[in-house]
Amino acid sequence: MRKIFKSQKRRVTCYVALLFFIPQWLTANSTFDKRILWVVRDAMTSSESIDEMLSFAKENNFNHLLVQVRGRGDAYYQSEFVPRSTLIIKDDFDPLDYILSKAESLDIEIHAWLNMYYLWSASTMPLQKKHLLYTNPEWLDKDSSQNNGLQRTLKNKGNEGFYLAPTHPDVSKYLMDVVRELVQKYPVDGIHLDYIRFHKFEYGKNPIGLAFYNKHREEPMNLSLSMRSMQNIDWNRFKRKSVTKLVKGISNIIQEKNENCILSAAVKPNLYEAKNEFGQEWDVWLLAGYLDWAIPMNYLPELEIFSTNIQIIDDNLPKKYRSKIVMGLATYNQNPDQVEEKIKFTQQSGFKNICLFSYNVFRDSDGYFGQIKKHLIP
Repeated sequence: MRKIFKSQKRRVTCYVALLFFIPQWLTANSTFDKRILWVVRDAMTSSESIDEMLSFAKENNFNHLLVQVRGRGDAYYQSEFVPRSTLIIKDDFDPLDYILSKAESLDIEIHAWLNMYYLWSASTMPLQKKHLLYTNPEWLDKDSSQNNGLQRTLKNKGNEGFYLAPTHPDVSKYLMDVVRELVQKYPVDGIHLDYIRFHKFEYGKNPIGLAFYNKHREEPMNLSLSMRSMQNIDWNRFKRKSVTKLVKGISNIIQEKNENCILSAAVKPNLYEAKNEFGQEWDVWLLAGYLDWAIPMNYLPELEIFSTNIQIIDDNLPKKYRSKIVMGLATYNQNPDQVEEKIKFTQQSGFKNICLFSYNVFRDSDGYFGQIKKHLIP
């Protein structure tokens, strides 16, 4: 195993070195077809904040915005299923409707960004009494200790918060209803799925989900025993297919309601970790045609890890799928020089689409975007 790892590491190092020896004239005129920004929900609370954000996007030639309208089980739009966010300043204001009306004349496409299984992360409970954390606590996922987090309202350090259970049938039905309602009511250009995965590897032990699993296998799972290897393979496959079934269902809804609506997903950048740790087989989603775009969140500052993730993509997906991959870069955890390096690397690797996380960093950090914009604006 160590030899394989060393071999892969040497190969990636050579790959990085070769890319940076590509003559500048080959890449100097390279531009990205899709220049995308993630917009976190605190920029969606008022007409003034939305106007400011749209002005930034237009001025800097972004042509797609992923605007967060379902954050922690709450809505930044009018919904019968999802309680309204308490952060929206005016009671009669509909952030999604407003941004759609304003962006129409700007040649900017608006995608509704929805956090799917991720439900809550604050250190206090939600204010909305119709929040799922109150109304459907049985939908929460659990780990091997059968702890869903409600036994403690404060997040433990290193714990993301509360997740819905991908294995619970009612959870999938609810989330599909959420998407169906949104695409029926709003003429969005796209639906962007985030947190479309398990919390961590050890999660997936929701009792209803376990009962469903046991019903469809000959030998019930015994949580007190260590799993045999074949049982482990079967269980992990079941977890992956639970998530994939939801992605497929959402894809079918979009095809039925608005076939021009783009379906994308923010995914873990390392395909192997995505599948084995988080039940997220996003290569399958692309190959099956469920997704229009996959956006790997290639966020870590180290260029070697960034390039390794790209190499794994190249090893597992045919080149023809490059047009369906949007490389996601972070700005919150690295300086402009590091981001500039990764933008160049993305171009030199042959990717024509890029997405930056996030607008909110550029808004709050004077001068940051100015240092990288020359590599993004054609």
